[in-house]
Amino acid sequence: MTEKNLLLSGGEKLHKTADIVRGNGAKKMPYSFDEVRRQILPEIRDVALKIEGTEPIKKARGEGVFELTLHPAFLARTYYPSSLLRKAGLRDVGSKEKFIKPRTSTKRSKNDQLEATTTIFVAGQPSAIKNLGDILASDKTPEVYKKQFREIESISIINPLDKIKGELPEGLGSFSFEVALHADGEEEDVVISFNRFAKSIEAYVDLSRKIRVGGLTFLPVEATSEQLRKLAEFSFLRVARLMPILRIADPAITRITLKDSLFNLPTEKAIIDGERVAIFDGGLGSTDLEQWANEFTYHDTTATAGSLLSHGNEVTSTFLFGRPSSDSPKRPYMGVDHFRVLSPTSGRDPDLFDVLHRVKNALETGRYRFANLSLGPHMPICDDEVHTWTATLDQLSAVYGILITVAVGNDGDVAGANRIQPPGDMVNALAVGSCDSPNAKWKRAEYSCIGPGRSPGLVKPDGVAFGGDEKNPFDVFNPLSNSVVGVAGTSYSSPLALRTAVGTAVSTEHELSTIALKALMIHQAETLPRQKKTEVGWGRFKENPIHILECGPASATIIFNGLLAKGEYRRCPIPFPDLILPGELEIKATFCISANTDPEHSGNYTRSGMGISFRPKLGLDISETTEFFGIGPMKRASERELRDSAHKWETVQHRSRLFKSAA
Repeated sequence: MTEKNLLLSGGEKLHKTADIVRGNGAKKMPYSFDEVRRQILPEIRDVALKIEGTEPIKKARGEGVFELTLHPAFLARTYYPSSLLRKAGLRDVGSKEKFIKPRTSTKRSKNDQLEATTTIFVAGQPSAIKNLGDILASDKTPEVYKKQFREIESISIINPLDKIKGELPEGLGSFSFEVALHADGEEEDVVISFNRFAKSIEAYVDLSRKIRVGGLTFLPVEATSEQLRKLAEFSFLRVARLMPILRIADPAITRITLKDSLFNLPTEKAIIDGERVAIFDGGLGSTDLEQWANEFTYHDTTATAGSLLSHGNEVTSTFLFGRPSSDSPKRPYMGVDHFRVLSPTSGRDPDLFDVLHRVKNALETGRYRFANLSLGPHMPICDDEVHTWTATLDQLSAVYGILITVAVGNDGDVAGANRIQPPGDMVNALAVGSCDSPNAKWKRAEYSCIGPGRSPGLVKPDGVAFGGDEKNPFDVFNPLSNSVVGVAGTSYSSPLALRTAVGTAVSTEHELSTIALKALMIHQAETLPRQKKTEVGWGRFKENPIHILECGPASATIIFNGLLAKGEYRRCPIPFPDLILPGELEIKATFCISANTDPEHSGNYTRSGMGISFRPKLGLDISETTEFFGIGPMKRASERELRDSAHKWETVQHRSRLFKSAA
């Protein structure tokens, strides 16, 4: 038997702080101050007039919201003209990414081409907007404001119809919509003003179920399509869309009983009996799993359906015992608190807010380090707007340090709707797709939704786990039928991946944080030639936790844990023997951070980023750097290049590289 090396923790003891001098030359400006004055002064005056002429009931505080679009050379958050806006009496309330053809590009190769930039949503009184115009028109404009004006491409009023995402339903009936307002926790008056406007046109806003995340307030609204078009004229309304149905993620194939498969429930308690994992699903409804699982119900989920209970039992059973046919141990690693968040009407009366409130309330208790979601909104993710579920759960994951596994959806074979589904675009979660086999040869299961994710978080799903298909079903013990059944879906690959992560945590004496476990899952993921990241992410997650903790006889895996302050540099030396090795050396690195997020700034969603430099030589050449993950970090790459190459603002970076021996 080949001897294995075990995972090594404590790499942070080798950390050293570092001072790094980076050269920053002057940024090329696309326009002169006079050019900007001629272009946008009329735009500012037009915006002021239109907001001044807006009916009072369609505004809050008498303020309007307009768009300020930066030139593509200045899309980073650091270029926001914050001091200029404050001087005028304005404030930014959010931003999003936008593609434009600038009047002049700072790169000749980009002339007359679409380029990505940032559009800032700016709020203020018409008088403050006029102040902005006065500053621009003045002959004594300070240089600091001149520079910020020169970074602006255009200023315009927002077309109300552009706030509506997707097609509106036909007919005169009332429909459920979800609406996001530019309103944080201190701006309840904005919500009240919106509700007053909705009442004036006989639309209904359910204020009792509002959800606030960052600078946005999400609201369920009952309205006709015509009423929603009118609601879009409210100045602080950011986005509105038809409420998607809830994907309960029924198996992607017909559930079958596997006659030749036997499964005997273990008799032992969970290895870690005092800590529990949160699973949100359709319920258990029986006592078969009560030794390891508690069930929590709600007033409107007491009545249920057999299909929901089957799904909830199978998801929970997958986490507790894994697959009966696998070689992994069947004893549960940790107990489960199963929250029956679904009712028989969940799929027909689509109110995602009820379910999300239940998930949110449970996670806000701070009792859980691990959670699984095999459900969510049944819709592809949207690039320019963050969904309520994604924004809420990303924030909870960061604040409470929760590793959440999320099933990315089963519409991978549906043309036009095959992209991952919220909250699978969370930057702090482990988004899990399905592959078709647990064996050496495998590929993405056809039903498993594909990426890319929404920037940042382009590599989505994070990875895949076996989820079965018609030819090779996923076998799972179903307590309701007291049998092993064959199913398929990302509903099962997601808790299977969580089982591996939790099993890794309880199988070692090392104190592994949830972010370290996420990094290990990705670091040890397996890939095959010619597989696309949009289909399998970083690869197939290993199923047996021992395979996460072990590595081959000629290799070592070291974990570095630590906190890094903004602007701080940390040097992490790679432990290496003092000898020349023959042949090639492979270095595989995975960096993973937990990031606080700003959902109101969808184009600059994560507040934290990583700049990583690789120094292959020690000693005299310690200042020499090279690229490791793609773009060389010491190169003055543009913000756009860094984002497109999955750099800087991504929460995960992962790559392997081969180095030839110096001998």
